[in-house]
Amino acid sequence: MKSIHLRVALLATASIQFLADAPAFAQSANGSASAETIIVTARRVEERLQDVPISISVVSQDQLTKANITSSEDLTRVVPGLNVQSRFSPEQASFSIRGFSQLQRTSATVGTYFGEVVSPRGGAASVSGGDGAGPGTLFDLQNVQVLKGPQGTLFGRNTTGGAVILTPRKPTGKLEGYVEGSYGNYNMRRLQGVINVPVASWARLRIGADYQKANGFLHNVSGIGPHQFANTDYIAVRGSLVLDVTPDLENYTIVSYLHSHNNGSPGQIFQANPTPGIGFSTQAQPQIARYLASGDKYQIEQDLNNPEAITKQFQVINTTKLAASDTITIKNILSYSTYIQDVRQQAYSTNFLVPALNAYIATGAIFHPEGVHTNDQNNFTEELQLQGRNSDSRLIYQAGLYFEHSTPGSRVASTSPSVGAVCLISGFTTIENSLCRSGRAAPQYGSIAFTNMAAYAQATYALTPKLKLTGGVRYTYDRSRGESTGFILTYVSPTGAFVNPTVTSCGVSFTPPGCTFSARTSDKKPTWTLNLAYSPNEDMMFYGTYSRGYRQGAVTPFAVAGSPVFGPEKVDNYEAGTKLTLRGPVSGNLNLAGFYSDLSKAQLSVGLQNSVTGQNASSILNAGKARIYGVEFDGTLRFARLFRVNGSLAYINSKLNTISLPATFPGYNIVLPSAVAGDPLPYTPKWGVNIGGTFTLPVDESVGVVELSAAYRYNSSYTSNASSVTTIGSTPVKQLDLNLDWRNVAKRPVDISLFAANVTNQFTQGVIVALINQLGYNARYVGRPRTYGVRARFRFGE
Repeated sequence: MKSIHLRVALLATASIQFLADAPAFAQSANGSASAETIIVTARRVEERLQDVPISISVVSQDQLTKANITSSEDLTRVVPGLNVQSRFSPEQASFSIRGFSQLQRTSATVGTYFGEVVSPRGGAASVSGGDGAGPGTLFDLQNVQVLKGPQGTLFGRNTTGGAVILTPRKPTGKLEGYVEGSYGNYNMRRLQGVINVPVASWARLRIGADYQKANGFLHNVSGIGPHQFANTDYIAVRGSLVLDVTPDLENYTIVSYLHSHNNGSPGQIFQANPTPGIGFSTQAQPQIARYLASGDKYQIEQDLNNPEAITKQFQVINTTKLAASDTITIKNILSYSTYIQDVRQQAYSTNFLVPALNAYIATGAIFHPEGVHTNDQNNFTEELQLQGRNSDSRLIYQAGLYFEHSTPGSRVASTSPSVGAVCLISGFTTIENSLCRSGRAAPQYGSIAFTNMAAYAQATYALTPKLKLTGGVRYTYDRSRGESTGFILTYVSPTGAFVNPTVTSCGVSFTPPGCTFSARTSDKKPTWTLNLAYSPNEDMMFYGTYSRGYRQGAVTPFAVAGSPVFGPEKVDNYEAGTKLTLRGPVSGNLNLAGFYSDLSKAQLSVGLQNSVTGQNASSILNAGKARIYGVEFDGTLRFARLFRVNGSLAYINSKLNTISLPATFPGYNIVLPSAVAGDPLPYTPKWGVNIGGTFTLPVDESVGVVELSAAYRYNSSYTSNASSVTTIGSTPVKQLDLNLDWRNVAKRPVDISLFAANVTNQFTQGVIVALINQLGYNARYVGRPRTYGVRARFRFGE
């Protein structure tokens, strides 16, 4: 009796927190995942991968470790068709799949989930943050599942491109764990540790930590601010507890914390307008000449004394699961998270100096003032779910209610001297002490809140033992509320001295006397899926799916000019595919899918200019229609025990069919869309190919298991601007990774690995910011150079 009381007390304590359920995942003896044993939760229940009629890529923790994948930017190396956009810092990365990407001030198109709960959101009132898998999340996982295509029925809005599901390892009943250390070039040091403890027969605890620090690969030669950028410095801690309160009642809690502090990852200007007087072309030309003469492809110059990118993320997830009967399970999933981010970054790494004045010419920065954050958001979710089946399991169903509320922890800010201001080189921390002798500043302070509510149901019915029909629907209500305060500050300096700014008027489109803005949006939208799957036998399946997805609209409180409110976009997706499992001398699996998507009311970014005043602004408008079609393939073949080959391919053909924009906006006579009719969608490579092989050396068992593996990745180029603005695109990626893994060294619980990524040291450019006709230069974000290192792990326990 005392034991029962203790369990109930622990349950009450844990329920103050919030948790998620994780799927089982088995591996073959040599550590590689086999098609028969990979368990996924793509349909919110545990199923064998080859039985799920969805295009899915699954990456095990073993694969993540071998490839030294530590952040979302690295996932593209092992999942073709998955692309990542990252600006200013790795924590602000966002995913794109099948042509669906995230623009600034919009919601993600690919939902990121950790333990069945949406990842902490940054709000994106000023700049995006917190919608991807940042550093510190990709350790001690069961697997990463990448679902391609709309997932609007079971995962909700903002999954028009798909979903990335991170499943943490669940505590087990064994005393076990590991300690791991890595060292590599750029002085990379990484430490990991995990311990799993069976506290009692009914309680299991798992605690882990991940720490990494590395020098940056971008070299700042301006002499202002730090010498290195794109560095790494984070620590992540995770704890999980499972309580078997009764044989039918389980409570599972996950608590995670991340602290990351680096110098950020600014862009690099690489091309100047040859015509003097176009923007800052005269200032850009000598900086780019210095870059070309240096021979250092990773050289940058910037003029900010105190750049930083600090992210603090906390999340608690709690799931209570009750087996009400042999055929019905009730599940309640609660979560609470906070996301705080401080970013100071010279957006495009310019260093336009006025040496006689010890001053610089401002070209725009992401700058949080002291005491105010770039992102500060609290997120609460609650989901009640019913899962069931009939007595012969011919009908399998689930239904649920979902509530999400994202509220500001405090007002956030975007402040910096405006483009063209001449300012003293100083370590200013607020706009009030920025010290310029000419120009203006337009600081903004504000917040944004989201409310999302939904009801959903999905069921699979076996029409025959081989033919199954699945149907699902979700109805969602979304609401967003944004408010902000904006001013125009002017540096008035009759004598030419450097002065602090004074308020002269409200910001453009802000309402006097308080210089405020506020707006609300709300939408009600259904999404659905209809799927038919035919399995002639357990090793073969053919399926067809029609699904509807949508991405919510919102308010843009920091982009008031033009159109500060935009509506949702929707997509209709048609997909057909097959999944095959091979057995015999050559075993493995082959999966193939083809799809066609119609996107309407597409959310597009539009730049606005006033040719008389020089005022610039941007807006998000529902202005386009697009079509996307393509093919996805992945497979693994095992030739006997010593050799296996895996490969995957993604082909995507996207096109913006139409775009409809007004010729002018109030106060702006020039409209510059981010795409024009006939353009491919941004951040969408047409081809993505991964091919790899693993050879197991035929050594004696007393030596251990030694494997050599190689993986080649190819991604074709993509555009990030309208063809009317520039024809420059990203660099095609052609990279080779190599790994040597020696497990169970001399039959000891010790593993040693050598790893190398981008072995040929290919230089790549990703997102291009085309400013050559406005500011006189083009900027780009560059990819990582060659990295390599050694890793050692000691395992202990059962």
